[in-house]
Amino acid sequence: MKELPSTEPRVSGINFDPERQRLGALDYLNWFKKEFDKQLLAFLAAKKIEAAEINPEAAVLVEEIIRFSESGGKRVRPAFLYSGYVAAGGKSFEAILYTSMAVELLHVFALIHDDIIDNSDLRRGEPTTHKQFEKIHKDKKLLGDKKEYALSSAILAGDLALSFAEEILTTAPFPQERVRRARHFFDQMKEQVLYGEYLDVLGGYRKSLTEDEVLQILDYKTAKYTVERPLHIGAMLAGAEYNLIEMFSRYGIPFGQAFQMQDDIVGTFGSEAEIGKPADSDIKEGKKTLLLARAYQQATREEKKTLDKIVGNKNVSEKEIEQVRSIMKRTGSYDYCVGLAKKLLQQAREVVIDKKLTEEGKWYLLAAVEYLEERL
Repeated sequence: MKELPSTEPRVSGINFDPERQRLGALDYLNWFKKEFDKQLLAFLAAKKIEAAEINPEAAVLVEEIIRFSESGGKRVRPAFLYSGYVAAGGKSFEAILYTSMAVELLHVFALIHDDIIDNSDLRRGEPTTHKQFEKIHKDKKLLGDKKEYALSSAILAGDLALSFAEEILTTAPFPQERVRRARHFFDQMKEQVLYGEYLDVLGGYRKSLTEDEVLQILDYKTAKYTVERPLHIGAMLAGAEYNLIEMFSRYGIPFGQAFQMQDDIVGTFGSEAEIGKPADSDIKEGKKTLLLARAYQQATREEKKTLDKIVGNKNVSEKEIEQVRSIMKRTGSYDYCVGLAKKLLQQAREVVIDKKLTEEGKWYLLAAVEYLEERL
């Protein structure tokens, strides 16, 4: 049996000093990612050896999870899990770093399957998993339909990442009662993101969504999944009382909504270099963002006809994409979304300032708010 990380108290390597702290959220995320990735890649390397012992061909699934994990990602979800743990007074740095891999590997599973659903070619500027398996089919000169092979293999790679996530939480080196409480929120995290994903898929087959319907998708696909539940899991592993759960919800939901709004704004108005995929993809895919819902709500009859013609059409020109962006500006949709995101971030800030959390944990949460505000 593999040796699990130590649960001995240990000060984190970020050298937090509340009197002189001037580090920002990116400093924290970059530090965390460096520490986290060493543990994640070591875990996956061991899994690759295990797979090869079954059959060398089976190791390709783990190799793809490694490639996918190395291609980018800020490790936002495990960082929030770590933040919730530290904010609630947790001190076992190695143990929580190990356990936080569960939410990152759950995210790998979700993204691989999401790219299949969206039929996406790129993720973080690199081929998506099903596209990578199309290349493997070609390189190995396999028989049969390359797309069928690629989709089957990608689904299995995603499922394997989910299996690894479950294993990590099961073997988390914490008292079993804490793990049991954390698992409750981990299970909710898994279920709720799938419900959110389905509502998002369903929205793609409807002409339009109301603002409330879009916000509900934001809640379940992003806010709960990215921020609220990781904070809850971390707090439970620290042995926190349940009253802290409600506070993390009042921080996590508005922050998570603002996080997705900012992502959607960048996805529509940003550059390909910023988002790692074509900058027109959200419009061509017909993604039902709050930007789009608000634009439809405020658009003239002619503008609505233009939106109907362009949004969701994969063959439109760059000039037509610019028409959609212009409508979002003219209708006030862009300004409305930026203003709402700022308001939500202020709500999140006020929750944290007034609560008794460790200074280090409180700083992590406030730094995240400041980072998003700077990007709006």
